[in-house]
Amino acid sequence: MTDVQTNKTRLIASIDDARALYAPPPAAFTGKMGVEVEMPLIDARRGKPEVPTAAEMEKLQAALRKKGFDAQLEPAGVLEYASPATTPDAPAVSRLISVLRDELATFTKSAEDTGFTRVPFSIVPTTTEQDALDKIVSRPRLQVSIGAMKEIFPSDTLRLPLLTSAVQVSFSPKDENEMFDMARRAYALTPLLMAACNSLSGYVVNEDEKIGTLPRAKYYQGYGRAGGLSEAFLKATNGKEFIENHIREVFDAPMHFAYDKDGNLFPASKAKPITFAGLAAAGLNTQSNYELAETFLYNDIKICNLRDDAGNVVGKRMEVRGADSGIDQPVMAALLSAAIVPAGPQAKAFDALLKDYGFTGNPVVDAPLYKSAREAVVNHGGKFMDVDFGKDPQTGAAR
Repeated sequence: MTDVQTNKTRLIASIDDARALYAPPPAAFTGKMGVEVEMPLIDARRGKPEVPTAAEMEKLQAALRKKGFDAQLEPAGVLEYASPATTPDAPAVSRLISVLRDELATFTKSAEDTGFTRVPFSIVPTTTEQDALDKIVSRPRLQVSIGAMKEIFPSDTLRLPLLTSAVQVSFSPKDENEMFDMARRAYALTPLLMAACNSLSGYVVNEDEKIGTLPRAKYYQGYGRAGGLSEAFLKATNGKEFIENHIREVFDAPMHFAYDKDGNLFPASKAKPITFAGLAAAGLNTQSNYELAETFLYNDIKICNLRDDAGNVVGKRMEVRGADSGIDQPVMAALLSAAIVPAGPQAKAFDALLKDYGFTGNPVVDAPLYKSAREAVVNHGGKFMDVDFGKDPQTGAAR
């Protein structure tokens, strides 16, 4: 869970107030990419696969940090690796792939030395929600968030943070127009990432029924407008509209909790939902709560804070989140995303290919194609990659 500083007291009451947060970052921080890999672990030493305890995960995290890694923990039994930042050109990406393989091997070996097994699936098929809840790591924000989610979202939505794991490829655009251009390709790439990087075993929560969907992507639907395909993107024709639409989504997103004037958190409930817009009545529409509200948007392409080495926010970045976690998925996701999302020869070729599949380059016009492509791959019914994508630009027939 992304940390938010609670001492940013500037009030944000309008789109214009928030726009300053989306100003171009310093040039030294733009044009970069990085990869985050969530690694689910099990303890199989006693026969039945079990979720490692919070204490065991924290011990493993501490051991990796002693080796110089910024290892993080997801809610239950999932270790998170973050690569160094690099540029998305071919030589740099080649070096990044080498680093990824070596450092992920170090994480895997450290887990094995602790007695754990790295699972090659995005969802451990034997783990139930209760198994995960029983082993959740001890962080006040996480505990409050999970409690609120139980009450304000459909039941399956809780499976997203508790059971799933993903690969996230992050980019730092130079401005809002470049972010929009990159998001346009990233959303078109997402169905391929979902299909090609699908690492589901076919089973979830220890049930016997084999499923013909991509549950990680499907669980996002529980967030409504705050999950999956971004309405802010689908209603935009340029970078300015994209960011202003996004700010509106942040204002209206259901928050799991918020901070009061003393920096103490208080949870949302069904009886008392929280949105950033609603916090204004109590004078709590601070920059801290705005940045917190933004973290509660779970879009396939997520806009996040961009930080320097000291943790200070210097702008915004975007995460491409379509790929499942797994053994080969980190490399696949990094290569595909680096080749297609940033501007360059491969991106130009991808744009030309999209035209052959009926995309115009205008999300407002292409919204039905983005939606149908995501729907087809998420509910593949066993077809996996053999699903519709786009349309014939001449006849309009699905392709």
